Amino acid sequence: MKYKTALLIGRFQPFHFGHLYLIKKTLEISEKIIVGICSASIFSKDNPLDFETRKKTIEKVFVKEKINDKLLKIVALEDFFDDKKWLENVKKQADDFDIVVSNNELTNSIMEKAGYKIIRFSYYKRHLYEGWRIRKLIRKGKKWEDRVPKYLIFNLKFSIFNLIKKIKEKKKIFKNIAVAGTFDHFHKGHRALLKSALKYGKKIIVGITSDNFVKNKNLSKIIENFNIRKNNVSNFLKKQKDFYKALIIKINNFIGDLDKRKNIEAIVVSKNTYFNALKINEIREKNNLKKLRIIICSDVFLEDGKIISSERIRKGEIDRDGKNYWFFLESFLKKEKKELVLPENLKKELRKPLGKILKNIDEAIKFIKNKKPLMIVSVGDIITKSLLEKKINPNLKIIDFKSRRKFIEKKEYINIFEKKILLKNNPGTINLKTAEKIKIFFENFSCQKPFFIIDGEEDLLALPAILFVPLNCLVFYGHFQYGIIGVVVSEKIKKHVVEILIKFN
Repeated sequence: MKYKTALLIGRFQPFHFGHLYLIKKTLEISEKIIVGICSASIFSKDNPLDFETRKKTIEKVFVKEKINDKLLKIVALEDFFDDKKWLENVKKQADDFDIVVSNNELTNSIMEKAGYKIIRFSYYKRHLYEGWRIRKLIRKGKKWEDRVPKYLIFNLKFSIFNLIKKIKEKKKIFKNIAVAGTFDHFHKGHRALLKSALKYGKKIIVGITSDNFVKNKNLSKIIENFNIRKNNVSNFLKKQKDFYKALIIKINNFIGDLDKRKNIEAIVVSKNTYFNALKINEIREKNNLKKLRIIICSDVFLEDGKIISSERIRKGEIDRDGKNYWFFLESFLKKEKKELVLPENLKKELRKPLGKILKNIDEAIKFIKNKKPLMIVSVGDIITKSLLEKKINPNLKIIDFKSRRKFIEKKEYINIFEKKILLKNNPGTINLKTAEKIKIFFENFSCQKPFFIIDGEEDLLALPAILFVPLNCLVFYGHFQYGIIGVVVSEKIKKHVVEILIKFN
């Protein structure tokens, strides 16, 4: 007894005798076949052929082998990088089938967990008939034609052969290619994205999100305005070969006008924005436009093992080159070092104000109103008390109940309802565990506005506060000579603080 319908899954990059063997073996156990073409829209060196080319190739095989009455349909199976979503799409596209035929164990495990019966036919002369082997032969200019049915050779010479040749010779694959993003605080990941577009596209369209579109992003208040972002992209492109073939446009949503442009052939995305490309293709299909080939730019991983992003830069975690501000301090913790000690020869340098000198609390209030910071951090009892008396409650208050090393008796400014965290920091040092607590506070920032009460001395904790607070925040600290110093936290000042901390013992 035969099954009614089998779902045969593969990439067919390109179709070869191994695939033909699988089709014939499947028809021995099933009356009809649905062919699912995986990685339907992805373009890469391992996925050169588009869905339509592979579909037409398979249709030709069924006709030439006189089994076209056995083919129910050919469906596009997109990559989702998520087992559940991938399975849902398979069900949606393939609809009704009894068994699954596949030699890919990842595919089989997903389908088996979902309760489907899997048929695994043994490979047919695997040492000859695998897609990667044929692509390798083409790249090396060796004979490959005897590994595919004769009636496909002509078609494949004008499809996969030419594509692989172009990739090998680093020629442009697409006439017009799109890439889009916010491009805030332009960084290494953005450079990689644009380079991928320039690598594959003769002409590229760069969509940059409008100021209105980014309003709902995290820390949106410190996202650079459109003109700054556009200039950063433009300046980078001008340094690249063929930059004059790039067009920059403003977009108000993730689609831009890709739902209407007929001449766009491909889109470059990150793995994080890949699903936007799938949605764009769905809309294009409804508008009777050809789906875009999707090029996934490799993520740029940093020394901390995480991916670079504009959000991480805005949060103050990393710089534009992807260097983590905490990473070098963490290396000391791993060596079981408890604190960084201020060397004698650095004391003179640290007497120089890190920010604006403010003569009194009224000047500090004006400074706050002028800068409109995301958050305020106060380091020191006098500045903290003065701000609280002016009805300004800093997001983080670091105090030690001392002023110029003399104990302060009046502690009535301490709000009994606010959280208090007791930490240690010896004079002339930065306790690494305490610095880590400051970092964690900003990583998990909430509406709480705690007091970090220091056993020891809080003076030098202004440095880790500047280092770990998000950009465009204000850090106030007391200065024995000038009074109040207000630091508007920027990438530049963070870099300067790192240069200072490196000199600690």
